[in-house]
Amino acid sequence: MSYDVVALVVGRPDERAVVEALQDVGPELRLHQHGETDVLQIRDEDGHLLATLEPGRRVEHPGDVVRLLGAEVVAGLPDTFWWVEARARPDARGREVAHRFADGLALRLGGAVWTSGEADFGLWEEPGHPAVERTAARALLVAQDRAVVPFSSWLSDAVATHAGEKTLQVLTPPTSRLTYAARTFATGPLGRWVVRGGDGDCYDGVTGLPVHWDGTYGFLPDREPAGPDWAAREPGVKPVPEFLADFAETAGTQLAVDVAVRHREGADPLPGRAAEVVAEHLAGAAPSAWGPYEPTLMAWDRERLAGFVHERGPEPSILYLSGPPGPEHPFSGQVRLGWRGGRVSERVSVVAGFEEEAAAPFDALPALVQALAEEGLLDGMRVRRLPGRSDVTYVPVWAGPAVPVGMAIGPERLRRIGAGPAQAGPIRGTLLGEGGARAVWYPVLADAAAPLRALELTRRQAAYLTAASRG
Repeated sequence: MSYDVVALVVGRPDERAVVEALQDVGPELRLHQHGETDVLQIRDEDGHLLATLEPGRRVEHPGDVVRLLGAEVVAGLPDTFWWVEARARPDARGREVAHRFADGLALRLGGAVWTSGEADFGLWEEPGHPAVERTAARALLVAQDRAVVPFSSWLSDAVATHAGEKTLQVLTPPTSRLTYAARTFATGPLGRWVVRGGDGDCYDGVTGLPVHWDGTYGFLPDREPAGPDWAAREPGVKPVPEFLADFAETAGTQLAVDVAVRHREGADPLPGRAAEVVAEHLAGAAPSAWGPYEPTLMAWDRERLAGFVHERGPEPSILYLSGPPGPEHPFSGQVRLGWRGGRVSERVSVVAGFEEEAAAPFDALPALVQALAEEGLLDGMRVRRLPGRSDVTYVPVWAGPAVPVGMAIGPERLRRIGAGPAQAGPIRGTLLGEGGARAVWYPVLADAAAPLRALELTRRQAAYLTAASRG
C-alpha cells in the first residue's frame, strides 16, 4: 500500500525551505513538476519516482487535523500552522526519502511529523497520476493504509483528472475507517471501497462481497448487486465472514439530514447558511471549518465560501464541512452547489453521531423544518437514521439499513400543491409556520422498527407529492 507522510510545520514551507530540506536528504535528488497537477515529484538521479509532494496548505482551524491524525500530533503547535503531505513509493527507499524530507522540514520550520502504516501489498506501479497505485482500463486504484481515510486532495484530483473516464477505487486494510465524505463517494457510481483482509483476499467495504482484480474494471465482484430484491434473487452470493461482525448491536446512532435549497433567481446567495441551521439543530454548534477536500483546513466563513463558489461558476462545486473538535455530537457534511438557469441550487448533507439512539434529537426536526422555511432555505428535506459510530466514521462491516425518519417540503412546493393536498397522501403531513414561510413535515419515525415498510411509505409519499406538484 501507499506510505503517507504529513509534516505539520510552524513556518511557511516556501520553495527555499522545501529545496533545502530535500538537499539534506540527498544532493542527487531532484524536484520535478507533475505535468497535470500542481504537485512536485521527488526523483533520483536515474529519474525513478520516489515520492510525490503536495504544496503546503495553511491550517486555519485544527479540528479536522485532530479528527484524521489524532490530538497528540498537534500538541504544542500554534493555532495556525501548515500541512505538507507526501506520498512515498511503498518500498524502503521511497519511505526513507519521504520520512527524512518531512523530518528535515519540521526541524527547519518547527513542527511535527505523522506517518501512515507502511503495508506494501506489491500493487504499486508508476502510473500517470501521483495518487494512483495501479490502473485498469476503466478504473484507478488508490491504496490508503491509514486509521481514518479522508476524501483528500489526492482523491479529489484523481476524480477531477479522470472525470467520466474511470471509476476511483480506494483500497484499505480492514482496520481503516472512512470519513463521511470518503464513504459517500465510495458508495456512488464512480467509486468503490475495497478491503484487503488478513488472508490477502479482498472484499467490497460496503456490500461485503468478495472482489477480484480485473484488467478493465479494477476490483469487482462476480455479481454486482442491483435492485432492492437482489439478495433474494442471488441466494448463493454471500458477504465474507469479516463483514458480518456483530457491529450494529454495539454501534451508536447517526442522524443524516439532506436539504435541497433553490435560491431566488437573480439573488446573490451566501451558500452555507442551510448547513449552519441544520448543524445547530442536530449538534448544537455551527460548522467550524470547510474546504474543497479533507482535511477541511479553512475556518468557517460563508462570505469566503461564496467567493470560492462564484469563482468557479457556472461550474458546480462540492465543498466539505466539519464541526468543532470535542462537541457532544460530532458532525460532518458537504455542500453541493450548481446553477439551474439563473438560480443557484444548493444541496446540503449533514450527518451527526450519537452514543445511543435516545440521544438523537428527533423532537427537534419539526423546528428545523420551520427554521429553514422561515429563512427561505427549504425546497425539500429528508432525514434518515442508521447504526454507526458516533464519531461519524465508517468501518467495513454490516451496520444495517438507513431507515427514513421523515421528509419535508418547503413553501414554494407547498404553494404549488396547496395546503390540503400537501397534508394528504400515505403520510399525514404536519403544517408548520405562518404566511408565505409555511412548510410541511412528514414524520415516519413510528415505522422505524420496520425498515422496509418505512422505505416503501417514504417512496409512496414522494411519488404522491411529485404527482400533486405536476397537477
